[in-house]
Amino acid sequence: MSNPKRLEILNIIKDKEVTVNEISEILGARKSNTSQHLAYLRYVGVVVARRSGKNIFYKLVDPKLVEPCKILNQIKINKFI
Repeated sequence: MSNPKRLEILNIIKDKEVTVNEISEILGARKSNTSQHLAYLRYVGVVVARRSGKNIFYKLVDPKLVEPCKILNQIKINKFI
């Protein structure tokens, strides 16, 4: 992951579908910035989107991606300890 925010997004959506607004709130980031990260994650095929009314829900394409996300997150945490 070239951007740590993308890893954070993957960790947020690993267990459930989440909207851009929810992700932005959790990250403390602007919605436009979060949307750009999600667009990239969709482009590389890691994330899919589903529209429901005015909301777009994002989730991981494959639940097997959760474990590598956990490992990457642990590496990131250990780097700063």
